Amino acid sequence: MPLKDVNVIIDLMKPAPKVGLGTPLLLVEAVGTPAYKEYLSLEALAADYASGTAVHAKAQTILAQKNRPAKIAVASFETGAADAALDTFYNRAWHFVLLAENDPADQLDVANVVAGKDFKLFVAQVADNTGREALADKARTVIVDHDVAGEHLDAAIVGDLGSQTVGSITWKFKGGFAGMTGRYLSEAQLAEIEADNAIAYVHKAGKAQLSEGYDATGEYIDVLHGQDFVKVDMENEVQYALQNAPKVPFDARGISLITAAATTTLQRAFNQGIVAQREDGQPSYTIQALSRDQVDAQDRAERNYKGLSFQFELAGAIHRVDPIKGEILV
Repeated sequence: MPLKDVNVIIDLMKPAPKVGLGTPLLLVEAVGTPAYKEYLSLEALAADYASGTAVHAKAQTILAQKNRPAKIAVASFETGAADAALDTFYNRAWHFVLLAENDPADQLDVANVVAGKDFKLFVAQVADNTGREALADKARTVIVDHDVAGEHLDAAIVGDLGSQTVGSITWKFKGGFAGMTGRYLSEAQLAEIEADNAIAYVHKAGKAQLSEGYDATGEYIDVLHGQDFVKVDMENEVQYALQNAPKVPFDARGISLITAAATTTLQRAFNQGIVAQREDGQPSYTIQALSRDQVDAQDRAERNYKGLSFQFELAGAIHRVDPIKGEILV
């Protein structure tokens, strides 16, 4: 039997809460059987990973940020087996994975796993063209181009942005990361980075800020994070409805209960900024629920309701205002 009774599948259609969805996972190479552990503080982590280790350095950067997550997870892997360990621990309560050491081979392995799952995000720090190009077009991999020695921009942005309310922010323009140095890049240098769908921490308009907010395929991080939120939240809401009722009958009463649970998620997503607002001020989503008579008799016999579907329009974000036209009257 499956571990989940509710499964939400979301297709992203394109035209021609701080808990769980912000928790970072640090992958570290170590001898021995892969292990997973969560830490609520840097002091607790230091008992296993002392100051000076790569894990401690990235954890310290994460926890130094203004909007730091409530906890950090660490998973170990044997040499060359980052992908296997990640697969083993994929269903734990984390959402952003980082490597303690930016090894290119491990980065590629992790990127392939995350792309294959189409759920959660990998944030990888690179220092040059070769690093960026190795991860090109990897879905759900955020490539961070940062060559300042000793700085962990991947950890800083996950620590500060990952735990903010899903849908409330876009990652572009964000800055003020503790311990990070903004770079002064020419237009040509930045264009080269962005050609690989990578992100830099660069000075613009007198402020150090992220140059963009997308993954290696060009999809926006807030869209992916929002998609994951709707999936997890709706699965939980429907599961709660099934668990908390003495029985959910396979008729209009039960179908209404499930529909209400799904509506709760979509309304929450609207309030958080994931779902767009229509011109009349109402959220732009729809839910369709087949009646008992419209559902296949075999599905009724197996007690599997397959009649619920929904659509919503993404709120998105404005990333450019170009041009703004003006006139001077004499």
